[in-house]
Amino acid sequence: MTLCCIKGKRIRKVNLPKEYDISKIQIGIPVTEDEDKRVGLVENGDVVLPSGSFGVQSRKNAYGYAYADKSKPKERRYVSTNWVYPFGNTNASMVAVDIYKKCYPKEVVPPYGIELQLFEGENRQQFVIADLTDEIREKYLKEAINIFLEIYGFCYIFDGVIQIDNSIKKQRCNWEILPPGQMPSRHIENQLRECGDRTNTYNIYRLKYMEKYRPEKVVEGINGFKGYYAYVFENYCVLESAVYGNATYILPKENWEILSQKSKRELFDEKKIVGKIDHTEKWQQNIASMFDELEIYY
Repeated sequence: MTLCCIKGKRIRKVNLPKEYDISKIQIGIPVTEDEDKRVGLVENGDVVLPSGSFGVQSRKNAYGYAYADKSKPKERRYVSTNWVYPFGNTNASMVAVDIYKKCYPKEVVPPYGIELQLFEGENRQQFVIADLTDEIREKYLKEAINIFLEIYGFCYIFDGVIQIDNSIKKQRCNWEILPPGQMPSRHIENQLRECGDRTNTYNIYRLKYMEKYRPEKVVEGINGFKGYYAYVFENYCVLESAVYGNATYILPKENWEILSQKSKRELFDEKKIVGKIDHTEKWQQNIASMFDELEIYY
């Protein structure tokens, strides 16, 4: 077996042996203990987007990142929504207020979307490998290697010796159906109380409002989709974020599991996004109007 071992925290450049064919190589590690379970893989064919909790490389892979372009002049930009008492009157109901600041323009880099797969080779030897698409081979080999280094501290570059069996159906493991009656807002409120944090936040408010519409089921994002919830209705799936993102996305219900695992850029390019509602003080008004158009009712 021809292989090259890489160890460390991360690499800055990919240096493959000259005899390696970049169109055939595989990146991964053999499973000797619980390497598969560490990232949420259980059965042969399982595919996951690694959790962003592993570190910087995994966060960029799952969520993308943004940086301030200081070569351009500052602009007025929405940065958050706070709940406040109007004019400091604590006897009145709290209202949502958008916060704007002068900031350098934000350049957004989309997530790489590199997934890991559990593969069983000869002699029933299992491997955790990167699911290398043509785009990843061309643009993100370094990032794929760095994800393995961040999670495991090492990885192997196999020179075409792992033959992927395409007849095995891939099973993505990035969503879990919540038990009936278990709502995201209640779960997050309990977590915040245990930590001594505020529970009257705009994030909790949005989740509670979504739950008023009584979805058929609520699905919780895990692994690289942690912090996202999918509210599945009769004809549509609404993706709401309690932690990441700054908008609510509405997708067709058909194949929502597959669509929800694509990047926002891919969804827009494929014209799969039915609606996008930004998280501003008018979020409730805008989503209520959108739901009326789509015939999603209380």
